[in-house]
Amino acid sequence: MKDKHQTWGIIPIFVSHLGCPHDCAFCNQKKITGISDAIKPEALEDYVMDYLTTMKRDHIELAFFGGSFTGIEASRQIAYLKVAQELKAKGLIHAIRLSTRPDYMDSQIAERLKEHGVDLVELGVQSFSNAVLKASKRGHEVDAVLEAVEQLKRVGIDFGIQLMLGLPMDSYDQFMVSVKRTIELKPQCVRLYPALVIRGTALEMSYDKGHYAPLELEMAVKWASEAYQLFESAGIPVIRLGLQRTDLIDFDGDVLAGPFHPAFGELVISACYLSAIKCIIDERISGSEMAYESLIIEVPEKGLSKALGQKRDNLIQLENNYGKTIKSIIIKGTHDVSAPNFRCVFVGTAHREVVWGSILNFEV
Repeated sequence: MKDKHQTWGIIPIFVSHLGCPHDCAFCNQKKITGISDAIKPEALEDYVMDYLTTMKRDHIELAFFGGSFTGIEASRQIAYLKVAQELKAKGLIHAIRLSTRPDYMDSQIAERLKEHGVDLVELGVQSFSNAVLKASKRGHEVDAVLEAVEQLKRVGIDFGIQLMLGLPMDSYDQFMVSVKRTIELKPQCVRLYPALVIRGTALEMSYDKGHYAPLELEMAVKWASEAYQLFESAGIPVIRLGLQRTDLIDFDGDVLAGPFHPAFGELVISACYLSAIKCIIDERISGSEMAYESLIIEVPEKGLSKALGQKRDNLIQLENNYGKTIKSIIIKGTHDVSAPNFRCVFVGTAHREVVWGSILNFEV
């Protein structure tokens, strides 16, 4: 369990396209990682030592990202892991994580990872729908996910799950099924990515022919915000929301369509705030003819920008929706409210009422 008082850092090692025999419909791994040549095992220790000269954290993870780590030839996997294990034994790093495809996990691979000190494996699940997996050219079915999770649990390695929303054949209902099945498996963490049309992928060709339409940004934010609330409410941290500009070589040239936004994660949390605040206001004024002088919404200081929304959009929406009943609406930050909670102070002509809320109060 992560200690909220510790500072955490990750040293990313991109193995790029190593271990992937084919491209999935949405994937151009070189574009996503921004690196075409993977670092050689013999250069790994020097790379990490250079990183450590500027990284001052209580807990440091060495993370192998990109490609499918367990699809790399076994000798190279072991060469990477031996270096990482030695660094861990010296106390220079504290954990090892990697990402891979679910169908590249069996009992022998799981034993190898355990033997070399791997702490967490992120599985690129993407969807729990066989139809979506097939349309996305994943090359495996849902059973492969369940088998991979079983093997990791058997040897005592933690696991995370990566989901992608808006893939070919996906729908809101199907995505929510994927969310619920993920929760049932109880991963240690989740990443959520909206599907993007990236140059050089099969999805680009499908998009050009009019056979695939990516989610609009507003819809992607809606899906992701509801998933975020469900995961966090279940005690499963969402450690990433969307690709960031730094994940791509050239955002303007490589992402051709889809719900990319450099602050996608902030949009998602803003949507959580808005829906939760509106629920409280609706419950408070439903069936009542009472008007309020003001509503003061107090949120954690660090969450103020997200509660206000980009360009104060959340506040504008609240004023437009409830302006006839509430004369003044204020959103302000405070140090005596802790995330994910917030406080609504309703002020009338002769009374004052405080109602507590949380951005995680959500059910599907």
